[in-house]
Amino acid sequence: MANSRAPSASICPAPVKPYAWTLLAVVLVTLIGKPISSLFDIANVTLLYLLPVLMAAVRWGRGPSLFASFLGVLAFDFFFVPPVFSFAVSDIKYIFTFAVFLLVGLVTGTMATRIRDELEKTKQREKRTFALYALSEKIASKADLGEILATFARTMAEAVDGQVSILAGEGDYVGELASYPASAGVGDEKQKAVVRWVLEHGQGAGRGTDILREASELIFPIKADKKTVAALCVNLGPERRPLPMEKRQLIEAFANLAAVAIIRLRLAEEAEQVQRLAESEKLHKALLDSISHDLRTPLASITGAVTSLLAEGGSYDQEAKGILLDTIKEGAFRLNHFVANLLDMARLQSGSLKLRAEWHDIQDIVGVALREVHDVVEGHPVLVNIGPDLPLVKADFGLIEHVLINLLENAAKYAPGGSEIVVSARPVESMMLISVADRGPVIPADEGEHIFDKFYRVQRSKSISGSGLGLSICRGIVEAHGGMIWVDSPLERGNRFTFSLPLARQGQSETAGEGLEGI
Repeated sequence: MANSRAPSASICPAPVKPYAWTLLAVVLVTLIGKPISSLFDIANVTLLYLLPVLMAAVRWGRGPSLFASFLGVLAFDFFFVPPVFSFAVSDIKYIFTFAVFLLVGLVTGTMATRIRDELEKTKQREKRTFALYALSEKIASKADLGEILATFARTMAEAVDGQVSILAGEGDYVGELASYPASAGVGDEKQKAVVRWVLEHGQGAGRGTDILREASELIFPIKADKKTVAALCVNLGPERRPLPMEKRQLIEAFANLAAVAIIRLRLAEEAEQVQRLAESEKLHKALLDSISHDLRTPLASITGAVTSLLAEGGSYDQEAKGILLDTIKEGAFRLNHFVANLLDMARLQSGSLKLRAEWHDIQDIVGVALREVHDVVEGHPVLVNIGPDLPLVKADFGLIEHVLINLLENAAKYAPGGSEIVVSARPVESMMLISVADRGPVIPADEGEHIFDKFYRVQRSKSISGSGLGLSICRGIVEAHGGMIWVDSPLERGNRFTFSLPLARQGQSETAGEGLEGI
């Protein structure tokens, strides 16, 4: 059976409590002052009644403090001034005492109330400053506009104890960018109309303003570069009381902070775009310089040799013709290699590189690569250090062959004539490590981090022809296989380029594999 008694959360309503406690304080002072009144001059007892006045002023404000002053005068007159237990006054000097006490109580209570109000304002300012600082700290570490606005809405809703939404729109459309809690956001048509007005005129409207004050929300414009980009909508509840100035200032400060965050992101995006354009321009220039050099040199060799053969006709002996034909062959090989690198880089950049990964013996790939670069590495003894019975690697045969060709050509180009080139392979855990080592000049550690960047070339090798694409293509192909590539200098002699490929796991087919499409 339901209890029919109304719940009694408190003895008296909240507005009456301060006066009830003030009355109790005056009664306590009277009970304390009566026994000691015989020991002190009666005028000193009046000082005790200042205690309830100060307490009421500090705790509850001016109204209870004035109430304590009047109660103190009445209690002092009734219990201490002759005739006792009467409000009559036998000596006129007590009238002056009453007046002074009321004046002192009034001044003291007013000053205490003012101090209390200043303390509350200081606390509010501190809270507002802390909220703004916390919000600026949160959004400074974020680079996504959606995350910033969501953090902004949540922090502001907690600071003003209300519902916050950030709205934007164009024409008749009004959409939500962020809100907290989730139930906040785009409201009814009346709210949309106010938002559209704010976005159009760039002025605040709604509750607590002179414009459209019948609205339940307070809506502020968020401006970036003198343009209203969004509207800040704050709902503080159904109460229609005037909005406190401190809270309105806090909302305006939040709106300004949101505008600063939007401007910061816009500037960051513009700076990033400028940087990308600069890098793109730099890459285009490097590409044109590389093409102009790497295409003209072999073309000039081929053109010169062909022109000589055609002009002289049959005047050349077989040895001279062989030299010219070798020149044509070498130039054609260089052209083919350079064009292949350009095409591979274009495929990597566009994401159209397709792997046809199958299980292969690494010795087969190394053998084919060495046959392709036989003429290039001529004059460099090539030592192959690959043990028997190595597990298979899952790779695209042609692409990994291309990686080895680039590394072998790179080694032959920079290593001193007659120095050996070492090709080795060894399994480490689930990966196969393949290395190409030479005796060329050691690549400095600070440049080793950039050696695989597009068009990057080591400073000391500028005199040697090259486009700076080969190693970048190697990295793109190896990473597409799920491996890594790096360079080090064993014993500080020469350079060793190493890349990794996945091995066949135990129990997995080692004869064939399905193609890895779309990598």
